[in-house]
Amino acid sequence: MRNFRTYIYLLLFLTFASCGNDRLNVDVSDVVVEKMSVDRLEQDIFKMDTNNIQVATKQLQSKYGRFYSTFISVILNNGGIRDSSYGFRMKNFIRDHSMHKAYEDCQKTYPNTDFLIDELTPIYQRFKHYFPEKILPKPITMISGFNYSVVYADSTLAIGLETYLGRNNEFYSELGIPKYKSMFMNKENIVPDAIRQWMLIEFPNKMNKHDFLSEITYMGKIMYLTDALMPNTPDSLKIQYSKKQMEYCDQNEFNVWSYFAAKKLLYTTDEAEIMKFTSDGPFTSALSKEAPSRIGHWIGWQLVRQYMNNNPTITLQELINETDAQKILIKSKYKPGK
Repeated sequence: MRNFRTYIYLLLFLTFASCGNDRLNVDVSDVVVEKMSVDRLEQDIFKMDTNNIQVATKQLQSKYGRFYSTFISVILNNGGIRDSSYGFRMKNFIRDHSMHKAYEDCQKTYPNTDFLIDELTPIYQRFKHYFPEKILPKPITMISGFNYSVVYADSTLAIGLETYLGRNNEFYSELGIPKYKSMFMNKENIVPDAIRQWMLIEFPNKMNKHDFLSEITYMGKIMYLTDALMPNTPDSLKIQYSKKQMEYCDQNEFNVWSYFAAKKLLYTTDEAEIMKFTSDGPFTSALSKEAPSRIGHWIGWQLVRQYMNNNPTITLQELINETDAQKILIKSKYKPGK
């Protein structure tokens, strides 16, 4: 009986200890953020009075601020608002058959943006909890001409809805978008993609070296930030992997890490070698056709997770500020598969 009691006490202790160590399970219900709304730039563009472009443009500049200029010159790559051909280019964009069809598809697929408000509000609360001094971006939707899925600029988080119409949308095959990319061009990937892009711009790479370890550790930090902001979101959505790809990573973490060590890749500065394990594609050919692309980033994510789990006094801000990947590796006591 004593042994049974000891077992129960130990089990309870481990259960509570585990809960206590779940440092990302924070209550943000009391964190106040401004009531969210999502402006729809694509609707404003396609409803523009093409007979009076100048007046319409002033209205859009007033509503979207500096971002409207960024949208025209960078996202659409359509010159600038002050260019003499601006009005002509805008009319062509609005009247273009493909763009108009994309617009119609977006309105059918996303008649409202309530889901964005529901998903982004707790994320914004968490971001404000961790980074109270930073500005929360204004979320909007747009059509980028299939140029961008997400843009974070001018305090605006813009989502290109035409890049999330579902994996079988005819545009994607017509544009020659490979299946390994189109399979993720759907509604459930919108917010994870948006948060990942926001974090990449909000916290740029300032690692003190440009080797492979620093690259994957930086992306590990970005992915850990997504953990903090979306703790209940599946890892597969956070990193944009299929279920099968996630299974490969979970089953081969030790083997992949051992491969990096055996090939002495951790401290290489050879861009070509680094790209083999960090660039997008159907798979990581250096390993196998089952290994997903960007697997180096996934390894970096697991390394940073262990670093934070094994160093509970280190804050999220301190993690971001740490630029020494070797220090993170050592203090993580990284054991693949643990």
